[in-house]
Amino acid sequence: MSSEEVVYLNNANAILNFSVGARGEEFEFDDCKEVVRTIYPAFKDANPDDITIKIICGGITNRLYRLLYEDKSCLIRLYGEHTEVFIDRDVDNETFAELSRRGFAPIYHGRFTNGRVEGWVDGAPLEPNQMGEPNMLALIGKEVGKMHAMEMKFPTTPCLWKKIQVFEDLASAVVFDDPIKQGSLEKLNLSEIKQRVQWLQSILPSPKNDHGKKLAQSFRGSPMAKLAAEFLNELVFSHNDILSGNVLYNPTWSKVQIIDYEYGGYNYRGFDFGNHFCEHCGFDMNLNDFPTQDKQFLFYKSYLSTAKPALLQSLERDGNLDAFLAGLVDAGNLFALASHLFWGLWAIVQAGNSTIDFDFIDYARMRFDAFETQLDLFCPSAKDI
Repeated sequence: MSSEEVVYLNNANAILNFSVGARGEEFEFDDCKEVVRTIYPAFKDANPDDITIKIICGGITNRLYRLLYEDKSCLIRLYGEHTEVFIDRDVDNETFAELSRRGFAPIYHGRFTNGRVEGWVDGAPLEPNQMGEPNMLALIGKEVGKMHAMEMKFPTTPCLWKKIQVFEDLASAVVFDDPIKQGSLEKLNLSEIKQRVQWLQSILPSPKNDHGKKLAQSFRGSPMAKLAAEFLNELVFSHNDILSGNVLYNPTWSKVQIIDYEYGGYNYRGFDFGNHFCEHCGFDMNLNDFPTQDKQFLFYKSYLSTAKPALLQSLERDGNLDAFLAGLVDAGNLFALASHLFWGLWAIVQAGNSTIDFDFIDYARMRFDAFETQLDLFCPSAKDI
């Protein structure tokens, strides 16, 4: 491979025309070494035998490898099989490169046909239960606030319902030869899930209500509750997948590092909140771990300190902070319902395409069950949808 005068660093337009593993799975490690020697200058003169590769466990979308040479280290991300059907890899890489340039993301060293080389971050991914610890709630809130305050050069059209529509279409085409697996899929009742999506678009911001503007006009509640709901409906650059594995921490740090922006894009502010709170429940969807009001208050206060410090000061000065935070909890929890449908449909698509060893159909079932449970809690007036 040759990459004469090609600058890959923070350049999503430069793509090394090489697919890791194309020669066969047994050559995957050799291919990783070749890619990193081409893209990352610090590895350019390394003898392949002097490069160590370690498998990084935990991801259910991509395969991850850490490569080490002398005192240098980096990460290779191999895209999951067929993930290009629901992840635009050009947008994914443009997002990562831009955040790298701004110093918010790990270093973007460059991309190749079926993956990219990223800077290694010497922190450990959190476990779901750790995210509920007071110090982590505060640290995560601050980082999310910084991200939401960024103005990115991407289209500001909210991605929530567009992505759900893509997942719906792809999920509708999933069929299994295995009769047991097909039976499990049919029990999910996809047509019923689609009805719930349609209903949810009537109570959350969507094109059906001018992205929340019509909801605001008919809002019944206190002024602070209305202000909070409108705040959550605003469009901001969002991560859309802040689960524990995408939050790294090192005890020597004074912050957390949010990683993996492949689902990133402009979205309603509230989706990042509702989705993140769902991730406190882990892959087994233990809803007992969904953050309490007190925990959400702590998260939101820290969030406001970086996302909207002037608003925070105003609310504190006027004695309205608690009322505003209560409004965020009530309206924000409704976005958890969108998260359940989003990732439940995603899981069906993954079940039909992914080669990763994970029971995606059962995960979809858990997300849809969680929707029904939390629907009764967060929107008890909803009957027979």
